Amino acid sequence: IKNYLEAAKPVIESKILMDTLRDTSLRDAMTGLYNRRFLEEFIDKIMSQAQRVNETYSVLMLDVDFFKMVNDTYGHDIGDKVIVEIGKVVKENIREADLAIRYGGEEFVVMLHNASDEGTLEVANKIHSAFAQLVFDVGSGETIQKTMSIGIAKFPHDGKTIWKCIKYADTALYVAKTTGRNKIVEYTKEMSESETLR
Repeated sequence: IKNYLEAAKPVIESKILMDTLRDTSLRDAMTGLYNRRFLEEFIDKIMSQAQRVNETYSVLMLDVDFFKMVNDTYGHDIGDKVIVEIGKVVKENIREADLAIRYGGEEFVVMLHNASDEGTLEVANKIHSAFAQLVFDVGSGETIQKTMSIGIAKFPHDGKTIWKCIKYADTALYVAKTTGRNKIVEYTKEMSESETLR
């Protein structure tokens, strides 16, 4: 057995290393959340499993309001702090069965597993208000607070694929942004029929 284990050791170590590397390549270094690559690699599997057993996902698209202004005014260090805190707020307000992804820049996708409509709005509201309460120290005794806009779409109710629902959540997010920001908007079919939103 000892000889066998000795011989197998490099293979086992290599497998562990590969799994670790794979995991880091699928996670965002700054927040520890999954990254877009994870979504691209696993979304189809997640979706086919959900379809097989009749599961649903509520897709939330989160985006910080006027985030560019933070980077431009206070520098990328402060911008990074804001991103890290979003990651924490999201993790604190979702369950283990849910998925949180840093989609890019200051955009995040949260996929709530089998959440009711009320449950979905409750989580969106919790994330929204917890983030709004954060105070960021920007140096020389000055602090700032930020808000976020959230778009929501539901799979399979709104779209036949999760990708479609991500697109619809993004459409709802765009509506939130263009109608005053700092709000939560649920996707409706009329949004896709609107010329300005297509």
